[in-house]
Amino acid sequence: MSLALYRRYRPQRFADLVGQEVVARTLVNEVRSGELAHGYLFTGVRGTGKTSTARILARAVNCDAPVDGEPDNVCPPCVEILSGAAVDVLEIDAASNRSIDDMRELRERVGYLPASLRRKVYIIDEAHMLTPDAWNAFLKTLEEPPPHVLFVLATTEPHKVPETIRSRVQRFDFRRVPAPAIEHLLADVARKEDERVDADALALLATAAQGSLRDALVLLEQALGAGERPVTVAVARRSLGLTDPSILHGLVRALAGADPAGTLRAAAAAFDAGADPRQLFRDVARLARAAELVALGYPEGASVGPDEVALAADLAAIAPAGLWLRLLELVAEAEMNLRQSVDARLLVEVSLLRALRPPAADGEAATMSALAARVAALERGGAGGGSPAQAPPGLMDSPVASADATDGDYQAAEPVSAAPAPAAVAPEDGEVTVEAIGRRDLTTVDGWTAEWPVAIEAVARENKGLAGVLRDCKPVDADATSVTIGTNGRFHHEQISDPEKRRVIAEALSAIGGRPVEVLTRFTGEERPRGSSGAVSDITQAVLDTFAGSRVTATRLHDDTRLGAPRSVNGG
Repeated sequence: MSLALYRRYRPQRFADLVGQEVVARTLVNEVRSGELAHGYLFTGVRGTGKTSTARILARAVNCDAPVDGEPDNVCPPCVEILSGAAVDVLEIDAASNRSIDDMRELRERVGYLPASLRRKVYIIDEAHMLTPDAWNAFLKTLEEPPPHVLFVLATTEPHKVPETIRSRVQRFDFRRVPAPAIEHLLADVARKEDERVDADALALLATAAQGSLRDALVLLEQALGAGERPVTVAVARRSLGLTDPSILHGLVRALAGADPAGTLRAAAAAFDAGADPRQLFRDVARLARAAELVALGYPEGASVGPDEVALAADLAAIAPAGLWLRLLELVAEAEMNLRQSVDARLLVEVSLLRALRPPAADGEAATMSALAARVAALERGGAGGGSPAQAPPGLMDSPVASADATDGDYQAAEPVSAAPAPAAVAPEDGEVTVEAIGRRDLTTVDGWTAEWPVAIEAVARENKGLAGVLRDCKPVDADATSVTIGTNGRFHHEQISDPEKRRVIAEALSAIGGRPVEVLTRFTGEERPRGSSGAVSDITQAVLDTFAGSRVTATRLHDDTRLGAPRSVNGG
């Protein structure tokens, strides 16, 4: 069985590293001078050459005849390492060897001299997967290793490596490889493989790899596997599940024009054509980023092809402010969810619709929006002869609107239509004033009771758990500056009495009321003797009498006469 392309064309010398010239030059200089560190940390995204560089370094420090800091790859030590038979070069997968016992075993083996090479080299891949205890066991060995040992740690998440480790090694950051460099490598590989691949197809594959050489070679192999020669852009796009440009452009134009129906039609067309959900997200995010950068006055950073420059400019010109940034955030969140078992098509549609529905405003804008919504509701209520007021369109932008995360639609919360709108005091010219609404609406218990579901929805945006607690509470008193919340349960009372939680509630009520509102709490339930939930059984009372000073914290009373002796009673 032939090796995969990324294994056949793995770099064999520092000079072969693509896009990592600084790393290669520094390591060559260290090998040439003999001034090597005892430990290295290689960081960067997948497929940028971290493990390949570690293997080159292992050969370079053991080579019998290095050439200007490079391994010659023909001497016995180099051949032994290249074949994978070198017992002195150990590659450890930290994802499966991450325990403290594994590190203790490594620490014991470090002390032994190399079997055949000059230096032992330990390459620890995915180093961030080690447990804290394993790091602690490894720390002393890394700090003062024997002179014949060299450690190379490779990771995609350097922030998870403890600072005590990072401070004891040399760190090299492997950058994403630029698309032109990837394109050049793919062309060279295609030539060596005697395969015909169009230049446009190579450019497409290089862009899709997103800076990873390994991904680029895998994508090239996948495109070659389609069996069509030459490999054209259409063949590459079809084999990789990429979205057809015309469909993709129609999708982002519909987003820019705030056209939900057109957006969903374009998404459906993309899926019907075989688009991969994750790749569709990446394509949309790429154009959204370009449009946002153009809108900010930084078009040279857009990184789009010549055929999409005009498109990015159009998207930046017609889209509402904040749309592309919001879409990028939603796409990043959705891509994480795609790793789980979900309905991918539904997730894409929901994310696109949520991008078209801006989140509720906050601060002063939220207050004014809420007040404007109430004015519209009261005016319609008066016009309709006192019938219950329906939620106005303006409510969509206020803190009293709720978002359904499953379908992206916003709907007015129930309290707006649950009760007839209170009569507002109108001036002589017949206009309803904000002052009248504030004075008549939300200075009484009845007013806040009618708005309570709205308040719960507003709190839910900040703290869903607290909103759940508020569902079992209700306003029991109110005036122009405060609302007193009553609860029948001690747990609920303790929760809403917490200063931080009261602050969240107060901010939500202030936004709804259009003025500062202080939140007070009151326990309205029945006081029960602490430590008892009812009558104490004779057995429990006997225990309490025997052990003076005890109190009951929990009881489990059963009539188990058919099963023998009663079950045990938990005492304090």
